[in-house]
Amino acid sequence: MTQRFITLKSCLLAITFVSFGCAHSRPAPPPPSAPPPAPVPPQAAAPAAPGPVPLERWAEVHPQASRELGDWARAHPQAARRFFEWDGHHPEKAHEFVIWTITHPAQGIGAFAATHRGWPFFDEFMTKHRLAAETFMHWCRRHSPAAEALMSHPRALEWAGHHLYQM
Repeated sequence: MTQRFITLKSCLLAITFVSFGCAHSRPAPPPPSAPPPAPVPPQAAAPAAPGPVPLERWAEVHPQASRELGDWARAHPQAARRFFEWDGHHPEKAHEFVIWTITHPAQGIGAFAATHRGWPFFDEFMTKHRLAAETFMHWCRRHSPAAEALMSHPRALEWAGHHLYQM
C-alpha cells in the first residue's frame, strides 16, 4: 500500500505541476496562416514614358498599323497620293484631321467637313474619294496610338507615302 500511495502521490504531484505550469505560462502563439509579405523595396521614380518615335522607326514600332496604312494606300492609290501630298503642304491641318477623327469616333468625313469650312481639300476629297476618306478615318481610329505617333511629325504622311509606300 505504501508503494501505491507513493505512486499515486507522484502522479498527483506530476499532474499538479504540469497543470500549474501550463496555467501560468504564456500560451503558444497561433501558427501563422500565411507567411508575412516580403518587404517592398522603395521604388525608384516611375520609368518615363518612351519618347516620340523617330519617323524612320515608326513602321518598325507600329508594324500592324504600317501594314494596314500601306494596304489602304494600295487600295486607294489616287486618294492616297492626293492625301499624302496635301499633308506635305498643310501638315497642321492633316494633324488636326487625324486627331479630330480619333476624338470623334462616331462621326464621318461629312461631319468633319461641316465643322471645318474653308478647307476646300475636304470638299474635293468627299466628292471624289469618300470611301477612301472613311477608310482612312477607320484606320486612324483602329490604330490611334500609331496614328498619333505618326502625326506628331510634320509632313509624316507625305514622308510615309514616299519612303514606305513609294507613292
